[in-house]
Amino acid sequence: MDKKKLLVVIGFLMVVFFLGFALYWVFFRQAPLIEGDPNFNAGNIPDIGPGNISITNKNINGLNGLPWKEYIKDNVSIIANGGLTSVNKITDTTVKGFADSSAGLQYYDSEKQQFFRINENGELELLSDKKFYGIDSVTWTRAGEKAILEYPDGSNILYNFKTGKQITLPHELEDFSFNFVGNQITSKWIGDSKENNWLVASNDDGSGMRLLEPLWDQSHNTDMVISPDNQIAALHRKYRDLQRQEVYPIGFHDENFKAFTVHGAGFTSKWSPEGDTLLYSVYHQDSDYLPTLWLTKGRTNTLGDLKASLNVNTWPDKCSFLNEETVYCAIPQGLPRGAGLYPEIADDYPDNFYRINLDTGMKTLIAVPVGEGGGYSATSIFFSSDGNTMYFIDKNTGKLQSIILN
Repeated sequence: MDKKKLLVVIGFLMVVFFLGFALYWVFFRQAPLIEGDPNFNAGNIPDIGPGNISITNKNINGLNGLPWKEYIKDNVSIIANGGLTSVNKITDTTVKGFADSSAGLQYYDSEKQQFFRINENGELELLSDKKFYGIDSVTWTRAGEKAILEYPDGSNILYNFKTGKQITLPHELEDFSFNFVGNQITSKWIGDSKENNWLVASNDDGSGMRLLEPLWDQSHNTDMVISPDNQIAALHRKYRDLQRQEVYPIGFHDENFKAFTVHGAGFTSKWSPEGDTLLYSVYHQDSDYLPTLWLTKGRTNTLGDLKASLNVNTWPDKCSFLNEETVYCAIPQGLPRGAGLYPEIADDYPDNFYRINLDTGMKTLIAVPVGEGGGYSATSIFFSSDGNTMYFIDKNTGKLQSIILN
């Protein structure tokens, strides 16, 4: 073998050796052991001191497990008094159609497929032995003896829990509302074209139907909220510009009710029990597009004449009237700019509960809710008949919860 060939072989062997050594160094070499501090306590954080929570109320059970629960459990009150407050889980299953009635608080259990009532003693009662499968939404009468059940396929039935009688309503109807007495309904008739979309009123069994107002392609801008005095069938909103909406009350008999202007977009509303106050929220560039709660007092032609901001960022469906002068609201903590445009964002921000005096505008922190899941995003807020317990649905789990007020 000549010298040239020998050098080529030696060079090849050296390349193979260095490649093999590099592979060993990167993938197979055992990392050297480093002597650690024998006083290091893995898994703990430095001492943070006693903290700044000053609430010193009764302890509650069930807050064991996670470190944060251990830290706060001695500071959680079983009764709402303006600080950390225990939340009691009422159901382990998801709830729909939770509403107040003269017979008590009532709801549909989506997993048990049955309806229940919370009686005056806070106990759960079965409303009917009958099972109702796959209900999408529920609309109750004020007395709570009848409900319209809507199904995902568009089917609708009126069910009387006292008599057990069931009536099928037209498939084209959706988004129902009962009058105060519970013998008439308003709803939207959604036809096969926009020319056939109407706001309609009828008897509760669907008979005697009459057309109230054409909806065209504006069904989504019409809210089915019959006023407690039975004068207004629905509220329709129309944009005047990007920052203002005109709200038109629609009557049952072609009344020419005066419209009123709200300064903001995203109008949603809720009537007070007697219909003397309309609570509503809008968002505006001046509020960083956060939902701001307003109220207007009056009926029919005086509605909207006087409007006042409550200066809180939440929506009417997170509020409930205790009476004409007092409303309780779940107000999300730290909503980001633009939350009014995307209300679902609020589900990720835990609520605090406030009591608001509608005559003075005074806001009082009632509770910072704490439970097994940490914070809560509340909707469908109602009260026991004695006013001592507040019930709500946690939007993230769909489960029914309660807080003791007194």
